[in-house]
Amino acid sequence: MTLNQQLETGDGLATSLGHRNGASARHSHVAHFYTSDPVLVVEVSQSLSNSLGAGGSAVIIATPAHIEAFEQQLTLRGFDLRRIARQGRWLALDAAATLNTFMDHGWPDEKKFASQMNAVLDRVSAGAAAVNGAREPYIAGYGEMVSVLWEQGKTSASLRLEELWNRLLRGRPFHLSCGWPMRLFPSEADSISIRRICALHTGVSNVHSSISGSHPRRDGSLWQLKARALLQNVSHIARQTLGFYREADSVAAMPITVSGAIDEVLAVHEHRLRDREIELRRFIRPDARVVAPLGEFKHILSCLIANAIDASVPGNEITLSAWKARHPVTGVQGIRLSVVDQGIGIPDAIIRDVFTPFFATTRDINIGLGLWVVKDILDRRGGSIRCRSRVAQPSGTVMMVFLPSEQLQIEAAA
Repeated sequence: MTLNQQLETGDGLATSLGHRNGASARHSHVAHFYTSDPVLVVEVSQSLSNSLGAGGSAVIIATPAHIEAFEQQLTLRGFDLRRIARQGRWLALDAAATLNTFMDHGWPDEKKFASQMNAVLDRVSAGAAAVNGAREPYIAGYGEMVSVLWEQGKTSASLRLEELWNRLLRGRPFHLSCGWPMRLFPSEADSISIRRICALHTGVSNVHSSISGSHPRRDGSLWQLKARALLQNVSHIARQTLGFYREADSVAAMPITVSGAIDEVLAVHEHRLRDREIELRRFIRPDARVVAPLGEFKHILSCLIANAIDASVPGNEITLSAWKARHPVTGVQGIRLSVVDQGIGIPDAIIRDVFTPFFATTRDINIGLGLWVVKDILDRRGGSIRCRSRVAQPSGTVMMVFLPSEQLQIEAAA
């Protein structure tokens, strides 16, 4: 099987994030093979922005050009990186300079590497803990020291560095993305190298900008469909995040009319509903209100609706409902919000993982932070979320959210 067929089919490559060889969802290690720098920056920035938006940290170790591109992308998404850096939750390091701190005669020194990288992760972890009080705040990272070494011809040292990263990840709630430009693998004979790299990761993402170039594909039409779906999804998430996280700096909770917020969110998803011929049914009480930051509430709505659309096929219905209710344990007055789809459903074996970081039901798009962020927001606001699903016909999934309609005294740690 050729290199390109492997990338198309996933044969012999690492499987979905967090599930290969029993890997914990607490940490993941993804290889990003890419031909387009801008597309890489958009995709990886999604995991960085989701971590930052949920009160976690982000760190990148990259070339100066990529550092500038990531900072521009995150700024476009509404993040004040100077303020976040002062909090200790954002750190950008030069890849070549960082390599010099632990390389010894062209080979990574294990003790020096562990010392340097643990210090980096401790720093951003402490920053997030100081801001939101979490015992083990999540960290999203991106690195390309491995590709710098590979480009220098130090391929064995590059693979050894991937092994050292895996050892470091085992004890931390940390997601690491590694950038691998496809120009480093110009021929089909490089398939063995690709397989070795993939074996050292828990997930693989193929970020191609087109099907043209020097890599012939036996089934070009299949790859084109996969690439188009990936780019459309990344583009949609980027636009959504840009629109809603501009409000992230204003964290004060405010009274929100649910129907009005839903109108704004549906405007973002209108073309996807129309293109997929999905009918949306609404049962929203006009007096349904919540108290929350507007950007957070719209992010919750958008994530649930986007997931329902992704699970649906043409002709399906999605039902969106909201009504007054009380918390079953605390008795606090609030609203119940439900999003019901007629999609493929989630098997019982994995439904318990839907709220863990980097969980995804598809292998082609390794994003998987949406529901984890939603649960984190709800937990901090005194709310809750539950999931029920069925794969047997009639199939579908129900996401049920509770949000308080009055200000609670639970936000001191937020």
